[in-house]
Amino acid sequence: MDPLTTPHERAASERARLGVAAAVALALLSVAPYLNALTAGFTFDDGAIVRDNPRLAAPEKVGEVFTTHYFGGPLATGKNYRPVVLLTYAVQRWTTGNEPFPFHLVNLLLHGATTLLFAAWLLALGMPRAPSVAAAALFAVVPIHAEAVTGIVGRAELLVALLVFLSALLFLRATDGPRLRRIAYTGAVGAFFVALFTKEHAVVLPGVVLLGELLRRGTDEPLAARLRRKVLPAAGLLAPLAAFVAVRALFVGSGLVAKGSAFFELDNPLVLLPAPLRAVNGLWLLLRYAAKTLVPLGLSADHSAHALPLATTLAAPHAVAGLLGAAALAALAALSVRRLPLVALGLGLFLGAFFPTSNVPFPIGTVFAERLAYLPSAGLLAAVAGGVAALPRTSAGFRRALLAVALVTYAATTVERNEVFRSDETLFADLLVKVPRSARARYNAAYLAWGRGETVVARSNLEKAIALFPRHYDAWALLGLVAAKEGRFDEARAAARESLRIKPDFEIGWRTLAKVEEEAGRPDAAEEALGAGLKRFPRSLPLLRRRAALLLARGRAAESAEAWRTAIAVSGGAREDRLGLERALRAAPR
Repeated sequence: MDPLTTPHERAASERARLGVAAAVALALLSVAPYLNALTAGFTFDDGAIVRDNPRLAAPEKVGEVFTTHYFGGPLATGKNYRPVVLLTYAVQRWTTGNEPFPFHLVNLLLHGATTLLFAAWLLALGMPRAPSVAAAALFAVVPIHAEAVTGIVGRAELLVALLVFLSALLFLRATDGPRLRRIAYTGAVGAFFVALFTKEHAVVLPGVVLLGELLRRGTDEPLAARLRRKVLPAAGLLAPLAAFVAVRALFVGSGLVAKGSAFFELDNPLVLLPAPLRAVNGLWLLLRYAAKTLVPLGLSADHSAHALPLATTLAAPHAVAGLLGAAALAALAALSVRRLPLVALGLGLFLGAFFPTSNVPFPIGTVFAERLAYLPSAGLLAAVAGGVAALPRTSAGFRRALLAVALVTYAATTVERNEVFRSDETLFADLLVKVPRSARARYNAAYLAWGRGETVVARSNLEKAIALFPRHYDAWALLGLVAAKEGRFDEARAAARESLRIKPDFEIGWRTLAKVEEEAGRPDAAEEALGAGLKRFPRSLPLLRRRAALLLARGRAAESAEAWRTAIAVSGGAREDRLGLERALRAAPR
């Protein structure tokens, strides 16, 4: 105990400790609703980013994690640079293999740790104990978190939230007292640095730290004096931020988004709107996030084009509701600063943590995603818990009963929601029920049907997807494969070419066109399509492998062997490529 602290501050420090009993209860509460998630498989993007990602296959390929963007490919062509979260997947691939259970287990442990750090942060700021612990308990079980916790690729959200609360806590530890605690301060700066390279929205950390200091309770030191004393340590948090912007500018081409990249309007229809209209829609979507957090009805893993009603004019009801709702939340936060600091802190965290992903300042890669609510929801739940605790004429027993009902209801709904993420089949079936007008949901259903050989079902869903969103180049390419399977080669060729007309740099579109031409008995045209694709993507493994196999089928074994050697150089010696080379060499004349 610091001898310079006052009795009041020492008492506040005692109250600020979470305690073993509360920590154990919160840990169990955060784990229990997700136990059935441990037996789920890889779903949606889990396959491409984790299970099938060649960059994560072996330690000798780890350099590619830092030299490619999140989805793969050269850094300058990407929007997202997240090497830390990819590295966590890679380490698990190397140590525990490619089974989904260990990945789900790590996600669950991260969620439990985040819940504890959230509670500890609120208490360290001197917030009232009962509503602070209640807020963390609600955070542990709300169903909107299922996409982040049960979906393996939601790990970036978990890590960022954990590291933001950890950094904020360590900053408090480092700067509370007459001298800076260097170890804690180094931990705060280091946690922020790691968070930034986990996912971009970790940039909110300095704002979280400032918000906490402005609303701090349980200290005798005047606010102005405390801010003056902490301004230099706070300025040190800008160092990781500067490093993050510099690395992105150097490798990705911009501090925020690569100059040559573009967001697909299927994923985010807001990108086509003027900035003011995009902003008011973003504000309306903030209200939708709040509603889905507190009343988890109609939760869905897809909110792409046509799945959400959007305002098309500034006078539209959703636009007006967005403006008025955001203004009301900001006003409530300002009015609560003195008497209800937990409400003010919570609303500030909710609005501030959502700002980078809200589509208000700039468009992002998605219009709405429930996983993005993970960190901001902590603020909303703190505000709700603080507000309920301040309700007049309510006893502590009534508030505890209300909390118990909420926890049981949310936990049961979370258990049910986890089952949706059990497999692609269950997830995509849920999408068709929740968002039948989503082009992406229709495409996903078609993709599964195609894999099962159900061409009629696949065609029906693809035609609906294209009708909903005519520029869906993935749907056009898959329709080409379906038509070729049905023997309608002219239609197949037209569909493949349409996918390339929409997106000329569509790697899979070139492979699809080559496959269609090959199945139509036009090997020259197939080879021409592969050559055109390889001019755009000279290191494309799908195109290199397709060309090598085609050359061997045409009796040009020596050329095929050379093509397989190129594929081996690109893949780092994948078994598929070595076997292809072996076949070509056996067929080649001496």
